[in-house]
Order: sequence, then C-alpha cells, then structure tokens
Amino acid sequence: MTADPSRFPTDPLPALIAGLSDRYEIGEELGRGGMAVVYQARDIRHDRGVAIKVVRPGVLTAGESAERFLREIRYAAQLSHPHILPLYDSGEVPGASPPLLYYVMPCLGGQSLRDRMRRETRLPVDQAIRLARAVAGALDYAHRRQIIHRDIKPENIMLQEGEPVIADFGVARGLCEACDELVTEPGMAVGTPAYMSPEQASADPSVDGRSDQYSLACVLYEMLAGQPPFAGSTPRATMARHISEPVPSLRALRPDVPVAVEHAVLRALAKEPSERFATLAEFGEALVTPLSGLPLFPETRALKCIAVLPFVNASADPENEYFSDGMTDEVINALANVPGLQVSSRSSSFALKGRRDDVRTLGALLGVSAVLEGSVRKLGHRLRLTAQLTDVQEGRLLWSERYDREDTDIFALQDELASAIVERLRDRLVGPVGEPVPRRTTASLAAYTLYLKGRYAWNKRTAEGTQQAIRLFQETIAVDPGYALAYTGLSDAYALHVDYRIAPVSEGMARAREMAERAIGLDESLAEAHTSLAWVTFIHDWDWERAGREFRRAIELNPRYPTARQWHAWYLAAMGRFAESVAEGERAVELDPASVAIHRGLGWLYAVARQPERAVARLERALVMNPEAVETLVVLGVAHEQAGHLAEAEQVVREALSISPDDTTGLATLARILIGAGKRAEALAIRDRFLALGESRYISPSDAAKLALALGDQSGAFSALDQAFEERRGWLVYLRADPLFDPIRGEARFAGLVRRMRLIP
Repeated sequence: MTADPSRFPTDPLPALIAGLSDRYEIGEELGRGGMAVVYQARDIRHDRGVAIKVVRPGVLTAGESAERFLREIRYAAQLSHPHILPLYDSGEVPGASPPLLYYVMPCLGGQSLRDRMRRETRLPVDQAIRLARAVAGALDYAHRRQIIHRDIKPENIMLQEGEPVIADFGVARGLCEACDELVTEPGMAVGTPAYMSPEQASADPSVDGRSDQYSLACVLYEMLAGQPPFAGSTPRATMARHISEPVPSLRALRPDVPVAVEHAVLRALAKEPSERFATLAEFGEALVTPLSGLPLFPETRALKCIAVLPFVNASADPENEYFSDGMTDEVINALANVPGLQVSSRSSSFALKGRRDDVRTLGALLGVSAVLEGSVRKLGHRLRLTAQLTDVQEGRLLWSERYDREDTDIFALQDELASAIVERLRDRLVGPVGEPVPRRTTASLAAYTLYLKGRYAWNKRTAEGTQQAIRLFQETIAVDPGYALAYTGLSDAYALHVDYRIAPVSEGMARAREMAERAIGLDESLAEAHTSLAWVTFIHDWDWERAGREFRRAIELNPRYPTARQWHAWYLAAMGRFAESVAEGERAVELDPASVAIHRGLGWLYAVARQPERAVARLERALVMNPEAVETLVVLGVAHEQAGHLAEAEQVVREALSISPDDTTGLATLARILIGAGKRAEALAIRDRFLALGESRYISPSDAAKLALALGDQSGAFSALDQAFEERRGWLVYLRADPLFDPIRGEARFAGLVRRMRLIP
C-alpha cells in the first residue's frame, strides 16, 4: 500500500510480547513493509501457527480511527471462502506506547504468487488463467457481500498446495475507511501503484469492485507477460501511467496468449470502470470464452476504429517528406468522414512515425482494430504508392495494393485508396459502414503541394519553421486565392509566430484574425477556420461572447477536432467553468492521446481547478512523451508546488532551466518555489538574473508580473499587469482562474483589472 516507506520508529516486538503473551507466543519476524511488520506466532489456546501483522505506529493512532479500522477488519473476518485467507483476530496491543493495532491470520507454509513469479518470470498460459479465475471467483464472493479488497497484488495471493488464497482482505478498506486524513490528503491513495486502478490512483473515494477487477487484470497481465502493464521510475509516475496511457499489447509480448484472453484482459484494464466487466465472475468466464460475443469494449467501440500510420517517404529526395505526410493526412481526413467508422487522430498516428514495432503492438497503443501502412515514392511527375491493411488482433493481412500514377492524378488516387480501404474493412472486419466523401477546397495540384509544405513546416513548432510556414501559405494563396484551408494555415502560423517574437503581439494576432475570417468567408463549414478565429477572439480580442460562439460552431462542425476541444477547455477555464473545462480537456485527450500539448494543457486545467495531484499525473504523462519539453517541466513544477511537493517542484523547474537557461517563465516560477521553501537568498539571485536578461532583450510583462508576485512585490506586479493589459497579453484572460493570482485577488487594483477585462461573472 502506498505510504511512508520509513521503517518503524521503534521495534514493536517487545510491546507485542508484553501485551499478547497470554494469548500468543511471538516468534521471528517474517517481513515488513511501509504499513506493517509480520511476525510468526503460535496461538496458545488453539495450538496453531499464525501470523500477526502489526500496523505501523502513526498510521492509525486516533481512537475513533482505530475503532473504525478494527470494525472493518471484523466485518471482513466474516468471509468464508476456500480462496480467501481467514482473519482470526484483531485488536489493539494492551499497554503499547505508541498504540499498536494488530490482526491475526493463519501462517501458511507455502509461498506467495510473487515468490513463484520471481522464479519463473512468465507462467504457463493455462496455469495463469486457472489462478486468475480462482481469485476472480473469491473476489466476486466478497463483492457480493459488499467487501472490496483494494490491494490485489502477487504478494497478497498466497499459494497453498498450488491453490491461490487471497490475504489481507479488508485491511486496505479498513485503512481507507478509518483514516480520513489518509485519503483526503492530496495525492494519498491506498493500494500498490503497479496494480492500482485509475480511479484508485486518483484517490477517488467511490471505488467499487471494478477496481479489484483492474488490479487482478494487472496481475494476470504480469503472470503472462513477465512484467506489469505499467511501471514508472516513481510510484507517482506509475500511477500517472495507469491514468493516461493505453495498455501495451499483451500478445506482442506473449504471442501464444489466446486472442480471447487478451480481449478479456484489455477490457478489465479499461480506464473507465463502466467499460469493464460488470462483475469479477464475468471476467473469470471471459477468460475461457471464445472470442465470438466478447467485444473489446461496450458497444464494440474499438472494433470499428482504424489507424493510418504515416506513409513512408520512399523517394530518393528527403525533401519529399511533406508529400508522404500530406498523403497520410488526406487519407485520414477521407476515412474520418465515413459514417460508422472511427479513425485515430493525426497526432496519435504521427506520434508513431518511424517506429518499427509489430503491428499488433501499434494497434494496441492506438486502441484500434486495423492499421493502414503505406509508402510514397515520387520521381519527377510519377508516383508509386503502396498500401496494406492489417487486422491488429491476429496480425492478419486484409488487403494490399500498389498504385502507379502521374502526380496530376493525386486527388483521384486519394479517393480510390479511401474507397478500397473502406470496402475491405466492410467485407472482412467491421461490417456495415458508409462511403468516404471526398472533401477538398482546391483543384490546384501546385496549391495543394505548397499547402502540404506549409503544414509540414508549421508542425515543426520552431521559430524557423513558423516563419517558413507563413511564406509557404502566402505562396499557396497566390496560386489559388480561393483555397480556404490555406488561409486557415496562415492564420495558425501567424498566431503561433507570436510565441517566438520578442515584440508585442497585436500585429500578428490582427493578421491571424484576418486570415481566419477570410477562410470562413470562403468556406463557412471548416471547423479549423472557426477554431482559429475563436482562439484569436478569445486570447487577444477578449470578446468572450463571440469566442464562445465560434468554439461552439467549430465543435458542431467537427466534434472530433481535438484542437477545438483543447482551446475551448481553456476558454471555459477562463470563464470560471472549471468542471466543464476539465471535462472538455479530457475529451481532447481522448481524441488525441498522443499529443504532448493536449496532455500538458489538461494538466494545467487540473491545476487551475485546484486538483494538483491529477495535474501532476497528466503532466508526468506528457513528460514521458517528451522528456525535454521545457514548457511541460515548468507547468509540472507549478503543479508540484501547488500540491506542496516543493522539493520535486524545484527539481523539475531546474531541469527545465538546464535545457533553456534563459526561459523567463521558468526563472519566475523557480523564484516563487524557492520563496515557498524558505530560500529567499536563492530567489533573489534568480531575480537578479531575470533583471539582467531584461537589460538586453524584451521580456513579457506576464513573466515580470509572475516574478514580482513571487517576491511579494505587489506594486511591481500591478505595474507589470498594467503593461500586459496594454499589450493584450493572453495570460490576463485567466485572471479568474489561475492560482498564481491568488496573492492579489483581494486587492482593489485587481478587482479593477478584472472589470477592465470584462471578466465579471
């Protein structure tokens, strides 16, 4: 169970012997952990061997908490099942100081499942399934009596003559129910991180038996694969992976695992409890049920989902990479318009670019039933495109084809390819789905080619790439002034370019607004155009009503456009609608689970909603995806600071500054963390470094305000905020939301700034 791993402050053995000598002969220590130490003993009255577990002093010391813990233990002691280790006795050791709580169980002479797994690493498939089904039956019995284990792991599954017996039933529940401060303190969760359900990892007090189902699925996964589905460098990182990462393919690690078993395990490991089996009995049956009638998720959601992996540039010229990426984009867009078919998002697919994993592994990562792979070779005006479609569950090739065309046939080729893919999916895998509907806003091959190059440059997210994108989109428009997507691209490039300029933002945002409005004028049905306009209207124009309308229109046009969901979530946070904001951010992650920016944005939303531990979990997931993302490290530092983890906060922000030493947001954040940790002299040194940078370059007044707030300089903070208002800095839209404003939230000048921003609820 997650807890303070420190050893017992004093040896409990003398107190145990003194207090229980009339009932038990205490023997040698058998083991200890963060919560308890275990002793071998003999029950004098019944002349039988037992094991006595003593709860670590300090975990449960208050009389009421201790009584509630012991009451839960007594309740669990009523369980009578051949695969549940009975509880013989419990109580408080008489005369012990500090108080010691204990409970007594049979002392089994065998081994634990963990002991066997250390020897064998991977168990035979039939034996692993047999053990899991026996445990599932015992858990189902307990759940029908309203008792949840909460800490299923190999260490708590004992093997007696080869049969599994669950130990410590009711203990985790007792700790959770008895010690209110344990579960309400931010970030504390009862359980073991490697086997902890997402709801348990987020300290959700309403966990039910489906949490035990998730934990047992983790144990079965490890028995079969030789490793748990998720592991991290720290307990917190492990819990974050349970919450946010897809389950790695079991059959990719152990190909002899039956497909039905993998399906059952994946369903039991669903992030949402509602998507798991209703009971442990159903899970146990699914492990020996043929695949027919066993959907991976309710409503066969994943059975009609396809991923298009980035097409490989097979040309001799690496500059043709934009063309293969563009072909991928167009196929994704075409398939996304097929009624009844779900398509993994562009960012999710492109996150796997260049990987050479088994197709089943990639399919499991993306949660899809089929994967399309391909290559594009461009030589002069000739194109050669190869494509193959694979069923990821069995690794079975569904279809493959080669196309040789002139580049003037590119649009017809895209349509032909999409139709062929849908036909094969319909016939061999997903059943009835609609037809792809071609959708493009230019007939010019030259304009299309320039647009692809522009998006390729924009996706680099660098100053040079953004400048190049602006030039390419301008050339695109010169070739085809009626190409609506080109104006949307130019709007996005202008808006992004603001992040790399050292001058005030108004000029760039005015251009971004103009281009978005031009795109809407040409094609009102483009969700991308409405999203771009909504962003400018929100972050720069501060026209809250119009921004809300544009975001709603974009989502209405394309509910699956993740950027619209992401930016709309930030808008909702600025409006003080935190629950809606987080829900929208979660939806963006669901639509684009491989996007670092979207995971980072959701982490920030949780911080704004005053849920720092969930913020940390999301941000650590984003950091796993890109360990050197300076912005992620800084925001993670803010979340750790908000959660009270000042040492971790300082560490990650210093790591960010080691990558980008002159990042002024990072410097201001580090100064605030150091002040909170009582290191004022170090904070003042950071201030001097910050001010020295300001003598040679422009520094955003937003960062200057953050530094002043960190140092308690309210006058300096308000001066910087006034400058930010004049420059229309985007941070001000979060006046009502961002916890960084809390130190001045009660000041009259702050209230005046809120009124000037028209952010009054």
